[in-house]
Order: sequence, then structure tokens, then C-alpha cells
Amino acid sequence: MRRHYKQLILIGIIILLSGLTLGFQKIKVGNFERGSDTILGLSLGLELQGGSHLVYQALDPDTKDPFVADDNSKEMDSLKKSIERRIAAAGLGEPIIQIIGDNRLLIQMPGVKDPERAKSIIGETAQLEFKHRKLNVAQNIVGLSDNIATNIYAAESPEDDAGVTTTGDEQKPGSLYIELTPEDAEVFSNVLSRMVDDFSKFAGQQTILQNPSTIEMSIQGNSALKYNIFAIQIIRKENSNEFIFPLPPDPMNQTNYSIEETNNIIGENGKVYFSEVIGSLDEDIGLTGDDLATSYPGTHANSQQPIVNLVFKERGTAIFAELTQRIAGSPTDQIAIILDDKELLSPVVQSEILSGTTIIEGNFTLQEVKDISLLLESGRLPLPIELLRERNVDAILGADSLQKSLIAGIIGLGLVILFMVLYYRIPGLIAGVALVIYTSIVLSILKISPGNLTTLNLSGVAALILSIGMAVDANILIFERMKEELSQGRTVLSSINIGFNRAWPAIRDGNVSTLITCGVLFWFSQQLGETILQGFAVTLAIGVAISMFSAIVVSCTFLRILANTSFGKKSFLYIPTK
Repeated sequence: MRRHYKQLILIGIIILLSGLTLGFQKIKVGNFERGSDTILGLSLGLELQGGSHLVYQALDPDTKDPFVADDNSKEMDSLKKSIERRIAAAGLGEPIIQIIGDNRLLIQMPGVKDPERAKSIIGETAQLEFKHRKLNVAQNIVGLSDNIATNIYAAESPEDDAGVTTTGDEQKPGSLYIELTPEDAEVFSNVLSRMVDDFSKFAGQQTILQNPSTIEMSIQGNSALKYNIFAIQIIRKENSNEFIFPLPPDPMNQTNYSIEETNNIIGENGKVYFSEVIGSLDEDIGLTGDDLATSYPGTHANSQQPIVNLVFKERGTAIFAELTQRIAGSPTDQIAIILDDKELLSPVVQSEILSGTTIIEGNFTLQEVKDISLLLESGRLPLPIELLRERNVDAILGADSLQKSLIAGIIGLGLVILFMVLYYRIPGLIAGVALVIYTSIVLSILKISPGNLTTLNLSGVAALILSIGMAVDANILIFERMKEELSQGRTVLSSINIGFNRAWPAIRDGNVSTLITCGVLFWFSQQLGETILQGFAVTLAIGVAISMFSAIVVSCTFLRILANTSFGKKSFLYIPTK
């Protein structure tokens, strides 16, 4: 009897601890901290509180193909930690992040209210680059010979070439004709085609068309003349090596030279040279986000517009100072600031900057500068990532699912207890009490368990309800064995002891089989990245383990204590109704 009271004290302590665990939404003891603002402080999954389910593919930085990890590769672990830091800094809650296979990352963010912002925070590589941008850089055209023109002259424009010349009242009719060698004609024609394609490709993008590439012509004859024209202004005659150009511009009269004036400039032995003038050419100076000491949002002192403040480390300060000293005051030199291949701005440097600080400004909102600062502060991702799958659950739908799950669980548990009491009488009442204790223990374990596998979602609720049914099965096995012993005339206490002993092997074997199934299900779901199945397997395994404790320890102890009271003499209270 004393042993039963010891077990009763143990059960009482467990009930007390479970009550305290579930009685407070948040628990903090030293460094141990669990709970949340949800019901009972449980960690709820996407289906129960809404949020985002994202699957990303890690890419090779060079080829952009799926990343292939070797045996000692740590990139995926570094990628996971980098994203964890970003999400934590952005205040997006406590994510569930899991590496799937060799190169995929599963991210679940329960309760996130702005999925688009979350994707932006996660998916940006945050590769910050500073480049020296040179404007209007003339480059020799590769493949052209030194003496490319075989004939140069100005003449009237044929009717079908009227569109070649510049329109306007002050335009004098005529065109410049230049015949090239066959080899040079092909090279020059290919360059023109490429430039025209580029021009058409970027048409409408004002940042590109502000400074498009051109052809620089240098004529050396009786006098020297150099000017730029667009590739679309040059026409190659069909089945000919001759090209038609607009007449040269006359800078003194703000019009074009006449045919006669042009021929006088060319003379008898005029030569022509071509260069391709790149509208803008970016030079890598070795200054990246890795050279930043810190970044933080702010507002401009004059315009009060949101800005991102940048502070360089020692190396970055030296590079930035040297560049600004070299290009300060030059209208054809800029510093292009590029984040993940997107240009943020490209200012002209008015004066040298030696302090190691600068700002990024533009048409940013306050939230945008906060996010940019966060990305730069958290550092670039070790690998670029690509979003493969996305699933968002609305918070209202999550709350509705939670409410329905609670109602279903309470109704189910109540009906089971009612059936057990009506059919098994006192043992059924004991089983009902044991089920309530069982439920509180399982929920307490789910609440205080570390990691993300005990996050409760719809599949976890299903597993919890299923495990309640299995706990009832264990009690039914025991009670049926008790009934057999009572029908043979044994005492209540003897029937309880024999019933438990005979039912235990069946309970043990059945639950062990279920635990093995949970292990197999967990392993396969881990390989496939299906956290819904993982949560089901973990919750069911916890429920099965506690159900054995509930049936063998809790129910057995309560029944044995009752058997030693006056209720033990009334065997009819232990026999199921017929």
C-alpha cells in the first residue's frame, strides 16, 4: 500500500508540473525559455496561426546551377545560420529552418504578417558592390584594320536613304559615304547590329538611354574632324561594302556641314577611324559589402528623406578614399553602388571622402532603408538561393483551424470519457481521469521540448487525438482482462493485478510497433522535407510513450488504491454494463 502512495505522490508531482507548465504562456528559468503568446503558450504551426512555407534551392555562385556539396561542405550550414540571423534581426518571429538533402532549405514562418517582405529579407543575397563607373569610354573596335576605308565622299542622299539624314529646317541635304574593305565591312556591320540590338533592348529604360553607346568617327583629311553618331543612324547598302552616314555636325553653326564643306574636309587622301564609345563602363575596385563595418537607417539632414548610412572598415576606408580623391570633380566618373545586381545609385563625386563613411539615398521608404541596412548588416549569403515552392496560410484561416481543432479535441475527449464511464463504470472513470492527466502531460512536453519538431500543426493535432485513442485502447485491454478475472470469482485487487500483468505484453508490443512506424515515417519525411509528416510522427511517438505511462502507472495506481477501500468490496462497480 505504501508503494501505491509513493506512486500517487509521483503522479501528483507530474500533474503539478504539467499544470504550472500549461498555466503560464511563457516560462523563463535562467537561460531556459519556452512558450509564446498563443493558447497555452504552445508553438503553433502554419495551419493553426497562419504564415509562410518556403522551399529554396541553393545555387552555385558561378554557374547558377543547383549547388553540389562535397562531403566536407559547410556552405549549407552557413546559409542556414545567415538566414536565421536575418529573420531574427527583422523581427519576423521564430522560424523553422531545415536543410533538405544536399542543397535545399525549408523555411516555415508561423504568424508572419507580410510574406512578401519576408521573402525579400530571406532571398536577397545582399552582395553589395562599389564600382568605378567611367562615362563615354572610347574603345578600339577589335578586328578593324588601320586603313579600313577605300573610298570616302559626300554626296546627295538617294530617295530611299532620306531617313538617314537628320531632320530639321537647318539640315542641308546629303550624306557621307564610306566604302570599307570586305573584311572590315563585316566586322563593322556586326558591331552596328549589336549596338542597335542593345539600343532596342534597353529602350524605355531611362537609366540606360541617358548615356547610350555611340560610334566615334575621326576623319583625317585637309583638316581633322571628330564626332559621335548613333549606330541606328548608319546604314549599309544592300550587297555592298559601302555605309551611309549623316553629314558631320558643324559646331559653329549648330547644324551639319554641307556636301561641299564635307568633301573639302576629307580632301583627296582623307582617312577615317572608328571607335566604339561605351556609354558607361564599370571597373571593379575590390570594394564590397565585406568591407563594411556597419550599416544603419537614417534620414538626410537636408531633405529629410530616408537613407542608409554606411561605415567602412579600415581596408574599405582606404579604397574608398583613394577612389574619391582620384575622381572628385570629374563629370565623367561616378561611383556605382550595386546590391544584388540592382543599381541603387551612381553619384558623381564632388569632393574626396576620407572619413570612411557614405550614404545610400534614393526614393526609399523608411521600411526599405531598414531592410537594406539589415541585409548589409547581416552580411551576404554564402550561396545565392532560388525560391522553388511557396505556400501561405492566412492568419484568419489559421485561427479558424485552431478553433475547430480545439472543439474537435474537447468533444472527442469528452465523448470517450463518457463512454468509458457508462460502460466500464469505476474503471472507466479512472480511465477518464488518466486521459485528462495524459493530455496535460503530452501538451506540457510539446511546449517545453526544444527544436521545431514539436511545433503543433493540424497533423500534430491529428496525431494527438489518435494517441488518445491508443491510450484508451490500452485501458480497454486492461479492463477486459479484469472482467475475465472477476467473472471467475477473484477479488477486485487480484483481478486488477492479474489484468494488468496479462494486458501489458499486448500493450507493449502494439506501442513498440507504433513507435517503429513513427521512426520510419520521420526518416522518410525528413528526406522529403515534409515537416507536416515529421510533426505527425513526433507527436504520435510522444503520445504513445506517455499512453503507456498513463495506462500502466496512473490507471493502475488509482485502481489499486480504490480496491483497498470500501469500493473494492463492490465488484459489480468494476464489471462492464451489458
